[in-house]
Amino acid sequence: MVTGGARSGKSRYAQSVCESLCQDPIYLATSSKEWDEDFQQRVQRHQADRGENWTTVEEPFCPSLHKEKFEGKAVLVDCLTLWLTNHMVKEGAFQMPNNKDSEATSGTDLDAPQRSLDAVKQEFDTMIQPWNVTYICVTNEVGSGTHATDEMSRKFVDAQGWFNQYVASKAERVIHVVCGVPNIIKESTAPDRRNPMPIPTKQQREEALMLDKFLSTRPKKLEEKGYWIIKLDWSRALIVAEFFSSILNEKGEVCDLQGKKISCCGEGKSARPLPMITFEGRTAKELTIKIYEQWSEMKNVLSMLDHAAYIGRETQRAEQCLYAGQFYQQD
Repeated sequence: MVTGGARSGKSRYAQSVCESLCQDPIYLATSSKEWDEDFQQRVQRHQADRGENWTTVEEPFCPSLHKEKFEGKAVLVDCLTLWLTNHMVKEGAFQMPNNKDSEATSGTDLDAPQRSLDAVKQEFDTMIQPWNVTYICVTNEVGSGTHATDEMSRKFVDAQGWFNQYVASKAERVIHVVCGVPNIIKESTAPDRRNPMPIPTKQQREEALMLDKFLSTRPKKLEEKGYWIIKLDWSRALIVAEFFSSILNEKGEVCDLQGKKISCCGEGKSARPLPMITFEGRTAKELTIKIYEQWSEMKNVLSMLDHAAYIGRETQRAEQCLYAGQFYQQD
């Protein structure tokens, strides 16, 4: 959930989060109509900011009707405020102006705001049920200013505040954007579903480290078509995996395509050819998905299961070092 005041930069930040998670995100527009010329210009400005890789779904009341389109995607819900407004108008909590010169009038149904809030909360719960959708919800901090002087505004501010609290209680993270600067006000508190286990003793940890060192010295059959170099790009906070084409000579030594032996250090390292392909990722999962699921040549150059498992282990270890600020050296 991303919250903030008018022109705080909340929508732009939420958009950047979606784009960092998904190559083809979905924009869920909750506006039921364009109220006036200024609102229309705002809509057009947001549309211009989004690239062609975005898919727009317009739904003012029941986003869950489009759940099949959302599967496996990052969905930007923009915004919760308009979504609630639609329900309040529908329930008769107040009437919106028909043109820019008329004034909004207060509704006479005192129960309408609560019905609106109940309806949008129920639909929100339905929308977030699928496990394979990531929602980034944008909302407004409408109660940070002076106390509203008219009944309609007070009803709306109250309902929006309660809706924001409800969504925040469900969200894994809540970000408050002020002057374009995002501030984390709630971090993920998802419980560990596994049973709590005792922490290994120092002796057990030392034995495990000795075992890993021993396993690193065992003879290992190499891939015939290539090898991987895994490293960290600290300046960009990325894990890098480079694949090099190679051959094995009669001694089982790794050589370049001209038959020259490639060493892990010394002159051989400086003479290493350019990689055939390079992959980058912020996490081990992102990197290995690119290699195993998105690289069409993977099956031609990775024929050994133990080699694939090795890449998984090393990228995971590289990720741990990256985010712990520790030195990483490929095993």
